[in-house]
Amino acid sequence: MSAQRRERIFAEWLAVGLMSAMAIIQSAAAQAIAPVSGNQSAAVSHSNGVQISQVMGLNGSVDYAAQHNSATGWANIVTPSLSYRFNSHFLVDMNVPWYLTVKSFIPVKVKTDGKTTTTYPLESGTNLTADMEMAGHYEARSGGFLYLGTAIMGLPTGNAKFSLSANQVTYNLTNHFEDKLGPFIPELEIGEGDSSALADQTVRRTYVAVGPLANFLAGADVELPLGMDFDADAYEELPIGNQNVYGVVTKKGKDGKKRTVQVLDGIGAVEDNGFVTELDVPFGDHFVLVGTYDRSLIQGLDTASAGFTWTFRAPRIQE
Repeated sequence: MSAQRRERIFAEWLAVGLMSAMAIIQSAAAQAIAPVSGNQSAAVSHSNGVQISQVMGLNGSVDYAAQHNSATGWANIVTPSLSYRFNSHFLVDMNVPWYLTVKSFIPVKVKTDGKTTTTYPLESGTNLTADMEMAGHYEARSGGFLYLGTAIMGLPTGNAKFSLSANQVTYNLTNHFEDKLGPFIPELEIGEGDSSALADQTVRRTYVAVGPLANFLAGADVELPLGMDFDADAYEELPIGNQNVYGVVTKKGKDGKKRTVQVLDGIGAVEDNGFVTELDVPFGDHFVLVGTYDRSLIQGLDTASAGFTWTFRAPRIQE
């Protein structure tokens, strides 16, 4: 069976599973819903670019994002998620990013004058999945202070040709700290793992680096009128060992303006740092418009996205 056929079958099963999960969630809607304080956006905690459900029992969501990367162009991504919260401290969740369209640099060997060279044209792919992600979370609150510990495992179900897979089981452990000071919420994250795809899931990169990696984030969240929420952070992804890099990494030229494209398919080190912002605009209890912008300083990349999150079961809000 070809890889394309396996991808198509997996995507079809994913759609069937999502429809079944929606039916299960609807039947579980009578379960207790934990009240939380704050506005609609603040009712969902964030860690490592992942939303954390505040609803007791079974819940689910669907994210859609139209994302533009300055190196590869547009991608359209649908991410269905399922979660189960056992109590005020523990919950688990899983998701599978589903790329309706995506572009990636694909290596092609070309013979010229008897010599074989490799070129990297930009090719389009459709209906592809990335690695499945399964996570467990521990949440502890005291007044306005929040600690959120997250352990993520990535399973190699993604399309390796389009750099959507780490090609092995991967993990990330992240500690998230925040403290509410009126409408301002300073936050800090410290983590480590072995996959760049799990270190920060806010945006899609043009590669997946596999190897020892430390990830840091610091910034603040601001609660705005009408339930809106704005988040701005600086981040650092620092390799602490050899990396196997699948895909394409962009680097700034010596003049600081031009960028060269470098493919690292062996052992090497990849570092990334920059700034990421997110604006959430809620409409009703279940629907939130989401916009993000990421600026990579080392790689000179700009990534912007616009989309929405639909949550099946919304928490009660206590003002």
